[in-house]
Amino acid sequence: MGKRMDKMLFPNGKSKALTLSYDDGVVQDRRLVALCEQYGIQCTFNLGSGVLGFQGQMPGPKGKPTDISKILPEEISLYANQDIGGHGLYHSALDAVGTPLAVYEIIEDRRRLEQLSGRLVQMFAYPFGTFNPEVKEALRLCGYRGARTVRSTHSFDLPADFLEWDPTCHHGDPDLMALAKSFCTEFHFGPSLFFLWGHAYEFDSDDNWDVIETLFRYVSQFADQIWFASNTQILEYVAAYQQLVYSADGSMIHNSSAVDVWIQLNRAPFLLAAGQTARIPETPL
Repeated sequence: MGKRMDKMLFPNGKSKALTLSYDDGVVQDRRLVALCEQYGIQCTFNLGSGVLGFQGQMPGPKGKPTDISKILPEEISLYANQDIGGHGLYHSALDAVGTPLAVYEIIEDRRRLEQLSGRLVQMFAYPFGTFNPEVKEALRLCGYRGARTVRSTHSFDLPADFLEWDPTCHHGDPDLMALAKSFCTEFHFGPSLFFLWGHAYEFDSDDNWDVIETLFRYVSQFADQIWFASNTQILEYVAAYQQLVYSADGSMIHNSSAVDVWIQLNRAPFLLAAGQTARIPETPL
């Protein structure tokens, strides 16, 4: 075989993906879900099942109270067309409560969310953004495959470790739209991912729902180039790509997963269907 450089592409041969991660299961998610579905955006909503139904407020800017009430457990169907992630049973700082309690909060939250939703829960968001190696290992042992931090990268790289999945930025970042425009209009070598996070109640407290709708309106113009996916969909897709098996000379590739995988092969998109073994045409030197 001649010299070749294969590269992962997202579904339908797209080189870019956008995903959102919003925390706490607050009542403002109702409005955010509606906006996501209006613009074709996918978001992972991270819920602490033990605090669903909580009613309360917190001080906002200039003393104006902000509603931080949570949706009711029976309202979890709100996310039927979106994704659900864990956020710790009671939203405790898991690196500060001791390993036994951290493990309980992680696994019991996952169990309850799966029971409520009827879906597997594979994604997590660290409460308060805090964690340590023990918490990471507990997540892995409890069946989680990814966990979002709160450390903005201002980059579009895929993570080296999905259990320390740093987002591109928070929606309140002053560089939000500059980053979005760079992501949508500029060439980026390799698959690129824009990962946005936040809390929906912040749009009420900061009176800036226009920020997220402006972003959605802008990125939706590039739907032919961007895969709008949940955190879990990205996890599963990258895992399928990483499981591809190549023959010794690179002339055959086997996709052992149940997910169709796209790769850039000889500078062109190539679909490797789930379960397929493909023979690759020889590339001239």
